[in-house]
Amino acid sequence: MNSVIPEPLVTKIENVHLGISYDESIQNYKFINTNSESSEAEIKIDLSVSQVNLFNKILQSYFSEITELTSNNNDIYKGIDLYLEAKLASFELLSPELSRNDKYAVWLRYKVILYDSKKTLLSKWDITGYGEQATGSRVTESLTRAVDLAIRDVGVNLIIQIEENLDKFKTKVSTDS
Repeated sequence: MNSVIPEPLVTKIENVHLGISYDESIQNYKFINTNSESSEAEIKIDLSVSQVNLFNKILQSYFSEITELTSNNNDIYKGIDLYLEAKLASFELLSPELSRNDKYAVWLRYKVILYDSKKTLLSKWDITGYGEQATGSRVTESLTRAVDLAIRDVGVNLIIQIEENLDKFKTKVSTDS
């Protein structure tokens, strides 16, 4: 999967350096459906590129500088104002065979944690996304479209969370400097 994420129309938070760490579940997630009791073909979905692109695109729209850190890194870096950790908590796929209709449905749920420059917890969010697409005549395209819709829905919900917490980010950064 390589979902196309539109450029978010948001106001940049000037002079804020964000350190981001992606959990292994974002960097390397691959879904494989191997239901041997079903006549359904095996389904393989590699979300790693789409997930990283989604978070990078949105976060780069907000923050003037971003540094990708290794996951499980507890170090504090000079010059980083905020730290964000992102993890895929769940991926669910409902196929037409399982739902007994002509649609694919995809649910995504992420855990996002935001820290200040000293790694003091600022906020925790659950970010969700949902995508649904009728199969029509092209099953593979329908599944891809359902995943794309779910990824884009996650993006919208991430933007909403950032917007709701924007004042807190700006205040916390300016008082910690």
